[in-house]
Amino acid sequence: MSCEFREETPVSPNNKLSMMRPIRILTVAAAIASFSICSVGAQTDSTQMSTASVTVTKDSVPRVDYQLVHERMTKLQKEIPLNHNDVTHQYVEFFTFRKPSFVKEMLERKALFFPIFEKYLAQYGLPDELKYLSLIESRLDPKIISHAGAGGLWQFMPSTGRIDFKLRIDKYVDERFDPYKATEAACKYFLQLGRIFNNDWEMMLASYNSGPGNVSRAVRRSGKSSYWDVYPYLHKETRGYVPQYAAIVYMMHYAADHGIKPDTVRSIAAFDTIHVNSYINLKMLATAGQFSYDKFRQLNPQILTDVLPEDTRRYPIRLPKEELKHFYAHRQEVMSSATLSPWAERTMLASNANNEGDEEQEGDAKVSIQSKRVSHKVRRGESLFSIARKYHVADSQLKAWNRLGRHSKIHPGQALVIYKQVEVSTQPTVTLAKNTTKPSREERLNKVRKYHTVQPGDSLWKISQRYGGISIDKLKKLNGIKGNDVKPGQKLIVI
Repeated sequence: MSCEFREETPVSPNNKLSMMRPIRILTVAAAIASFSICSVGAQTDSTQMSTASVTVTKDSVPRVDYQLVHERMTKLQKEIPLNHNDVTHQYVEFFTFRKPSFVKEMLERKALFFPIFEKYLAQYGLPDELKYLSLIESRLDPKIISHAGAGGLWQFMPSTGRIDFKLRIDKYVDERFDPYKATEAACKYFLQLGRIFNNDWEMMLASYNSGPGNVSRAVRRSGKSSYWDVYPYLHKETRGYVPQYAAIVYMMHYAADHGIKPDTVRSIAAFDTIHVNSYINLKMLATAGQFSYDKFRQLNPQILTDVLPEDTRRYPIRLPKEELKHFYAHRQEVMSSATLSPWAERTMLASNANNEGDEEQEGDAKVSIQSKRVSHKVRRGESLFSIARKYHVADSQLKAWNRLGRHSKIHPGQALVIYKQVEVSTQPTVTLAKNTTKPSREERLNKVRKYHTVQPGDSLWKISQRYGGISIDKLKKLNGIKGNDVKPGQKLIVI
């Protein structure tokens, strides 16, 4: 949001500290207005404050004890400087008196993402306290998008995410919203900024906000190299960014002393990961697998639609671990139901078995395996299981196609939708020349046989689904396979 800024002469606190230096500051009300955390409005939140850390001046304006905050921030400081001065202290008072609701919300949500942040920060050798920056960036909302188009927990622009950090961004997936991949990208970005600014963390934080180019220009204009020396030359939003970070680090450690406490604490849900190698209908997956689709969406905020396309290869999706009993017990049926594309048309060549004795060999027939919607009227005595067997489908597919719950019952006269695979044969337009010699049966079979070379990660089930749903038993019989294992490079007859 846009706002007017005005500069004022800083007011020195009563307890003048040796670390204070004269700087120009922004009115805190104006400075804070431009930040996303305050976009909900400027009204003051009400809360109960601890009298130990709060004083009330003659004009009834509450203040946080300056000396106390200074001592606490000195103890909190690790690798990233937490400079406590007039600017930083105004942000502490802002969070304490005007936006305790924001601090409370962050206390409730931090356990959802801090374990992820801590893992990647440690992996890349970065300071653990960097995890607090995402509170300022995104309110710990993985799907938030700024007015400028930056998105996710770490607020990457689409071009930066796609080009610089190889995040997938298309109509199906936006990995800026993936807490894991976005956090890893942010770690890589901080390493880049460290090389540019010689690991000066205050300059690195400022450049994360406005870009290294803008900060470098401020350095050239000022002739200085440290953040507080360059401060007056920075963009006005960036001037508040570093002290705001220091203030939120303080608040996350001492919120309770200011009367701010979470009502509930949310934590990351346990999940299992599977990899998708084809089209998949994610709603169908949840319905057939009997787990919560809402929980699935929470675990996969980067997935924008209810489906993933045909060209999907080894894409990881997270499933709620505590709800996967049915999924694992019926995994093949569930996956078969979810990966069946209603509009998919698989084409294969087949011979006319009735022409084995003909002298004249016409061209091979082209057979398309298509999904056809049919309606079945339930008869007395029928069950979902018996109807599924009749149409050679899984009962979980029947439930998904007809939006039936786990304990739903069917009744005589009810119409059920069923998608069954049917062969549609078309004759070729080219006629082969008349054979003078009758081909052998093996030659005729070789003309219509189709082979598949086993790839790494292939299984009999995956291969059977790829070629029109040929059964695993038929695959094993055609290829003389006794067990269930296939090896990469092995050549299999699939039709």
